Parts: sequence; structure tokens; C-alpha cells
Amino acid sequence: MQVHERIRQVRSQIGLSQAKFAERIAISASYLADIELNNKVASERVIRLLSAEFNVDDHWLRTGNGDMFNEEVDEQIARLLSGFKSMNPQFKEYALNQLEALADLHNKLGGVPLWQQPRSTSE
Repeated sequence: MQVHERIRQVRSQIGLSQAKFAERIAISASYLADIELNNKVASERVIRLLSAEFNVDDHWLRTGNGDMFNEEVDEQIARLLSGFKSMNPQFKEYALNQLEALADLHNKLGGVPLWQQPRSTSE
């Protein structure tokens, strides 16, 4: 298996569309499609972004040796996954939508929690 196939495998394992996956690693969906079709080579930047964003083992991504994901799993992520796996499909979709909305809000606030945002003073 080659790098482009492993990238497709990661995306499939995570369950994201090409558009969502590409958005998460800050590349265009067409560039990702070209990588997955082996029309373009994944740059070092793309490999680093994949590794950082999805906890993918970059050595595995390059060589196919080892595990797909780094074994260090944050306790909060483990709790989140455990709760998510126990939900029925309707609640899973709702939870994903809520999580995406929270992530969008977090990004709009520049990563600063709402309660730490400067208050506007109106006179």
C-alpha cells in the first residue's frame, strides 16, 4: 500500500468526506482527491497536518509500518469516544452537529472561551 492509499484509509477510518477531511487539514478537496487518486504526491506539510489533526502516526503514513494512529490517547478523547459509541445513531448525528457548532464557535472566537472574551462597553 502506498501513501495515497493510506491517506484514503485514514479518511475512511475517521468517516469524513473528502471535503470535510480536506477542510480539517487546510487543503482543497480537489488537492486531496488528486492525492488519493495518486495524481499528486502528498507533501511533507500534508503529512504533518494529518499527523497533528488526526493523531496519525507519520511513520505509518510514510511506510505502512506500525499502527495507523498514535497510541497516546488523551483521556478526554477516550471518554468522548466511549460515550459516543454507546449512543444510538440519531443521537450520534445530533452530538456530531453540536460538536461541529462548538468547534465553529471556538474558531470564531479565536480559540478564546466566551467567558474570557473582552466585554464591549456601550455608552
